[in-house]
Amino acid sequence: MEPTSEQELKQLLEEGKITEQEYQELLEAIRQKETVQKSLDVPQKPTEPKPRTGYGKAALILMIIGLLSPLVPLIYHLIMNMRAANESPRFVMLTGCPFLFLGFVCFLLAFIFGIIGWKTPQGKIAAIGVPCLGFLIVPGLVVLFFVGVRVQHQVADDMQYGIQSFVSHKRYPLDSMVGVLTQDGVQFDMSIDHNNSIDGRASLKITSDSAHKQVIRLFETGPVDVEDRMLIYLAQLQSDLSKGQAYLEMWCEIQGKGEFFSKGLEQPISGKTNWTMLKTPFRLEAGQSPSNVKLNLVIEGTGAVWIDGVVLGSNSLN
Repeated sequence: MEPTSEQELKQLLEEGKITEQEYQELLEAIRQKETVQKSLDVPQKPTEPKPRTGYGKAALILMIIGLLSPLVPLIYHLIMNMRAANESPRFVMLTGCPFLFLGFVCFLLAFIFGIIGWKTPQGKIAAIGVPCLGFLIVPGLVVLFFVGVRVQHQVADDMQYGIQSFVSHKRYPLDSMVGVLTQDGVQFDMSIDHNNSIDGRASLKITSDSAHKQVIRLFETGPVDVEDRMLIYLAQLQSDLSKGQAYLEMWCEIQGKGEFFSKGLEQPISGKTNWTMLKTPFRLEAGQSPSNVKLNLVIEGTGAVWIDGVVLGSNSLN
């Protein structure tokens, strides 16, 4: 029987059953066996998975893109391309919404990648930062975008009409007969160029066969929320008059005080002319917010007058 411990082995040596050389060989074998057994008894530490650094970095990059993308259309329209100030609100919305959608998608992916790469610092930043940005910053960027659109159109009005602090309240492009009150002697004139329209689409053509005064009732605006400002009625006119003149006329109805008019007799149009901007103002004091505004065109002569781009706006009294 093979000895299993050093004590048994020593006893066999003392009894003379083994020689000194055999004793040393068996002792070495027992000690090696004990060393191997101890190494097998030691519990092995589980191998930790390697952090997914790629997902963490991607999450952080996507979060930054999602934060900056809503600013791109705002910078483009307000700073980098001043021509955009003349674009319509619909155009600005169509160009801005894709960037807002891109920001949302980037935030969503950043959050998902941040969770996957949670063990990296970048992953933690993205997973925690995206919800915070979503609740705090994104709504602010949306508001900022729409405020930028409003500011953009303020700049557009100042540039287009040459009136500082001008704010437009009503716009009538006159691309159809919709809303036009006077129908007799008025026709919808379509154009493929700018000869009979300022925007190349259409205008209203009024033909007068009499030298007597003819009032063309164009629009009634209803209540206009403005006071303590100079109300201004503007329109683009082109004429081919053999006699007389044409000018703008505005009637303002003030609740409890009656109707008051403003006629653009200081800036009439006559003869044969190209497109010319005419305007007539009306001063509104504090508390004088119009319940209705009537926008008319007066022709005192014979011939034809085209009108396009009707705008009711206001600017400060200073």
